[in-house]
Amino acid sequence: MQKFFWLVAAVLLYGCSGSNPIKTTLFDVPPYKRYVRSLEKADLDKTVMAQAWLAAGQRALNDSVEVSLPFSESGYFKATEPDARSYQFIAKEGQVLTVNGAVVSFQNATFFLDLFSWEEDGWKELVHADSSMTMSYEFEKDMTCLIRIQPELLLDAYYTLSISATPVLINPVAGADNKSIGSFYGASRDGGKRSHEGVDIFAKKGTPVIAPTSGYISRVSTNNLGGKVVWMQDKKRQHSYYFAHLDSQLVKPGATVKQGDTLGTVGNTGNARYTPSHLHFGIYRSKSKDPINYIRTLEAVTEALPWDTTFRQSDFKVVSKEVNFRAGPGEKHLVKTSLKKDTYVKVIAQSNAWYRVALPDKSQGFLTKKSIAPIENGKRIKLKSPAVVRTGINDEAVPVAHLNKPTTIYLLAQFEGYQFIKTKEGLTGWLVL
Repeated sequence: MQKFFWLVAAVLLYGCSGSNPIKTTLFDVPPYKRYVRSLEKADLDKTVMAQAWLAAGQRALNDSVEVSLPFSESGYFKATEPDARSYQFIAKEGQVLTVNGAVVSFQNATFFLDLFSWEEDGWKELVHADSSMTMSYEFEKDMTCLIRIQPELLLDAYYTLSISATPVLINPVAGADNKSIGSFYGASRDGGKRSHEGVDIFAKKGTPVIAPTSGYISRVSTNNLGGKVVWMQDKKRQHSYYFAHLDSQLVKPGATVKQGDTLGTVGNTGNARYTPSHLHFGIYRSKSKDPINYIRTLEAVTEALPWDTTFRQSDFKVVSKEVNFRAGPGEKHLVKTSLKKDTYVKVIAQSNAWYRVALPDKSQGFLTKKSIAPIENGKRIKLKSPAVVRTGINDEAVPVAHLNKPTTIYLLAQFEGYQFIKTKEGLTGWLVL
């Protein structure tokens, strides 16, 4: 009890300190690690609650939950059950990740939100959110990434989270969209003698060609292949942008341009004179790059739904005969396992028509909302032998009741070799079959 008192004191001290517990530079110790060190310094890291919190953070990095961007979720963290959530996804070179979160809590909540990339030896931290639960990161290569969110200890809180990816650049043809892109990087040219080092964006002749970002004009010239061309430099990314087959060139070498400034107009000059008018757009940095993810827009992220507070304390079970437990909220995501009718689940978050649920073994995944329902009534049975009812499915879980035959109980749900039951006195817990 004394250890628990000092744990609470340390958490409050950390959350109320004059320094901001979230905002820091990439060269400082990340907030999550500083929080762990504060527990270690106070000799609290070995407490049961702190150990459960640390285990939850590590488990979130090892779980196989995955999402497709854009993604939004709303959920709940319970103070007495230390937990963390993770979101694994594929990021593409040329995309900017944007994360927006919000927290509703009666306490002065400290949330940790961190972005990781997968390297050969495990997850490497890239960046962490600021105090407003926002994060932005520009990808210079394709990556497998993971976002982890976790509140400090002893915190009851609702949260919403939106994750989206947008292109680094705007489309260099005014008014063009994804459907305007008709020829892609790497396509065969001249009977296989060369490959296409860019994308073609089709538009009417005379349509403005605009700067996809800020930079300066390095060259304005004419050649047999590209016809009338413009070269632009992006100092921020060390990129050279190539605009070819122009009908007109409206900038001079050395000119500084801002995103959206007109550089010329769409045409079909050079070797494109027998094709519909279009812009050939290329990106170079020592060699050519595929421009597609730099300019292709993705579906706009929807706002996370408000959390339904009726699920805060509820236990659920599978009501379908059998249902797929998936790694992400959608039919295309990996099936982690199949759950049979009456399997116990705990709803911890929701994303559109899907619930994120936790199984009794702490693994997390997604089920359709229609496949589960709150546990209300159970089958009345009599125990044939004495049994111990525990808070969890392992032998180390805290006992809540010792039952002697012929005690009557109510069977509410099950998970593998365990039964979730309720006694005549109203106590709920787990016992071994």
